[in-house]
Amino acid sequence: MECLELRIPPLPQFITVGHAEWKPGMQHFTRTFDVYDVLFVRNGALYMTEDGREFAVEAGHMLVLEPNRTHFGHRPSIEPTDVYWVHFIHSAPVRTLSGDEVSWPYVLRKGGDFDVSPSEQFMYLPKMARVDLAPMTAVLDRLIELHQSFVLEHALQVHALLAELLTLMQDAVRMRQSSRSAAVCRLAMDYLQQLGAQPFRGETMEEALHFQFDYITRCLKKHTGMTPLQYLHHLRIGKAKSLLENTSLTVQEIAEQVGFDSANYLIRLFRKMTGMPPGRYRELKHRK
Repeated sequence: MECLELRIPPLPQFITVGHAEWKPGMQHFTRTFDVYDVLFVRNGALYMTEDGREFAVEAGHMLVLEPNRTHFGHRPSIEPTDVYWVHFIHSAPVRTLSGDEVSWPYVLRKGGDFDVSPSEQFMYLPKMARVDLAPMTAVLDRLIELHQSFVLEHALQVHALLAELLTLMQDAVRMRQSSRSAAVCRLAMDYLQQLGAQPFRGETMEEALHFQFDYITRCLKKHTGMTPLQYLHHLRIGKAKSLLENTSLTVQEIAEQVGFDSANYLIRLFRKMTGMPPGRYRELKHRK
């Protein structure tokens, strides 16, 4: 599935939403503007061209028309067509790619108390796809209801509903990912999460997942940016943070609980991954 990669934050800004039934013979006019125009067809069909590329948007499908591209109906509807649309403003897509190329499990840098900017993040919208319209039209109907009596108190809710709609659109991309490497990555992530504090051995992982360890490593690194050991350390340091914040256990006791042989190893790894030793982390959290 072809999809658009959009940088976030910020989230897109809502402009308008609508719903209508087009009679046979109706045809979309020609337009070029700096706005995303997303069409959802519940019944019938729309026939749209965008910069010379033709789309037949049939019942149960959606199409994202991009800003600053010329679009128009290249032929009239031949039957009654039930269509929703929503317009929003956002920057142009970073790129267009296949949904199978999106690394959904990629581990993002978590913001901390001393960060002043977010990590780099993206969302992915299908260019055109068959989707489950039922949850989408429920959100669209609520958007239309609020937009018809658009007052200040509804502004935040309208944008939250737009974000919910975009999430449903992204789910259409995510749920169709079928690459083998993504499937192996998920198996590896599940295995490492279940491993907990038990010793890690590549040979044991091979036997459990029925893939060679080198292949498992390539798949995990492709989709998360980490090797199996790095991902396991990521999980264990996350658990150590929670224990430092919520218990009075010593660093040695925490090391044993999360699966490290010694407190010294935990301290070195904790400092490397967070920029401070465990004791300092605990002190700052408790002080806050």
